[in-house]
Amino acid sequence: MKKEKLLVSFSGGRTSAKMLNWIYANWQDKYELLTIFSNTGKEDEETLKFVHECEKRWHVPIIWVEARHLDNEGNRFSRKGWSVRHDVVTYETASRNGEPFEEMISVLGIPTTNAPFCSDQLKRKPIESYLKSIGWKGFYKAIGIRVDEIDRVNPKFKELKILYPLVNEEPTTSQDSKDWFLEQGFDLQVHPDSGNCDNCWKKNMNLLCRNAVRIPESFNWWRDMTTKYGDYMPRETKLKPPFNFFRGNLSSDDIIELSKKPKYQITDIANKDRLNECAGSCEAF
Repeated sequence: MKKEKLLVSFSGGRTSAKMLNWIYANWQDKYELLTIFSNTGKEDEETLKFVHECEKRWHVPIIWVEARHLDNEGNRFSRKGWSVRHDVVTYETASRNGEPFEEMISVLGIPTTNAPFCSDQLKRKPIESYLKSIGWKGFYKAIGIRVDEIDRVNPKFKELKILYPLVNEEPTTSQDSKDWFLEQGFDLQVHPDSGNCDNCWKKNMNLLCRNAVRIPESFNWWRDMTTKYGDYMPRETKLKPPFNFFRGNLSSDDIIELSKKPKYQITDIANKDRLNECAGSCEAF
């Protein structure tokens, strides 16, 4: 009997990794499995190490892809006739300086709460580009969302053929995931305030300011991007440049200044406001 195809969309997080392990332990006989991790170039180095550790320890083949925004002649940083394609990379060759992210910005401008296109451009589209290149069609998609974050479930999940194993098959909470990894001999070592994408604009201001206190140099790349592309306006909008990533059109320097206020000088409270750190999720699908 021919198996249905199932894409395991691996974010590089702890919950996503637990889902990955569960699927390969329970669904290999049910589905033809393919796991893809899409690297934006702004993932924390510990995230990349974690993904690599998962594939090594569990002997699970993980395809690493990165978005390429290229014109019809294959040129980068071109705003004419471009499309999102993919490169296949490895742990060793994966971008670590935001290269795919900047390439996207050079075409579409700076993403913000008013223009939240990062995940679509840097995750979904390169994954779909890869799947198209190997002829995959009509596949299901497994997403690592837990039962205690069920509000993030896509209401059109049936229509979109999305599966949530840690909600429906193996109900898992954040604490369950942490406890499970205590038995695995390795774990994700990303600081809770950093997350996968170090200073994502979806993070709340408390968290961003704590990062500005703890690792101010982590804002250098974001500052560089607004310096280079802050005046670029690729589409009609009521907003006026310069454009910045962060809420309220705050710049990296604004956040650095804000972080000097006494209430942001405490850097060891990373788990206190985790529930509301982001305005939205970053799933590929």
